[in-house]
Amino acid sequence: MSMRLFYGLIAAALLAMIGSANVPAAAVGKTVTIYPLGDSITFGWSRVTKDHRIPGGYRAELYTLLTHAGYTVHFVGSNTRNATRTLKRHHATQHDGWPGWRIDQIASHVKQWLAHSGYRFKGPAYPNFILLHISTNDIIQHFDPKYPAKNESESQFMRDMESRMTQLVQELVTLRPKAHLLVAEVIPLGGWSPKLKSALWNKEVREFNAFVKTRLVPACQAKGERVTAVNQYANFSTPTGKPIWKHLPDKCHPDSYGYRLMAHTWFKAIMAILKK
Repeated sequence: MSMRLFYGLIAAALLAMIGSANVPAAAVGKTVTIYPLGDSITFGWSRVTKDHRIPGGYRAELYTLLTHAGYTVHFVGSNTRNATRTLKRHHATQHDGWPGWRIDQIASHVKQWLAHSGYRFKGPAYPNFILLHISTNDIIQHFDPKYPAKNESESQFMRDMESRMTQLVQELVTLRPKAHLLVAEVIPLGGWSPKLKSALWNKEVREFNAFVKTRLVPACQAKGERVTAVNQYANFSTPTGKPIWKHLPDKCHPDSYGYRLMAHTWFKAIMAILKK
């Protein structure tokens, strides 16, 4: 072996060591499987583009963040629409974000989805993390199956929505008890038309988020279940909770920067668990 080749090999080895120095040791060679679950906000819908979508939504940035941290990322789910070129190239198109869907609709399909939507659709899905952002359409549609005439009180409406959410969370925990279920405190909601109930809607969002943070998630954790609240609302609000609509141009769906904010919040929550 020539001395030039010998020193070249040493230099290459040192560069490799330096290049991996910023990657957590536990991450090198590790695979993390993620199940994005929810409505149009999981899908990546937006009113600021002609086709009403931000390719990849928060999933694109989350994929980049995790791969840069040294992880191989597998997304699972039954839906492959609205992916970026990068996500398509790396077979990371899967999710279950369904525009317009409510808590009850997700709950009625999730068992089937998990049974048949493994990575690249090979068998069941066994995610390490389930990212759940849901309830926006329940509020917009003022949906309550117990009161189809929509004549219940606001307090009754909120109690019934909280009950449906509890049932969905318990279904996910039962189906995949080893997964870490990250439940979003959902993003602010206003009206894209003056006729819509902007103030009431966001009041209900904040009440729902308080339920998630102070009652739903603590009750799950008290039973030893792997459930964590993740505050996505704070990405679009003041410290006192007043909505900031700059990156929610229709007061419902993020723009591209808003989706990146969501990705970073999911990433921090995921990394906090992976580092334990």
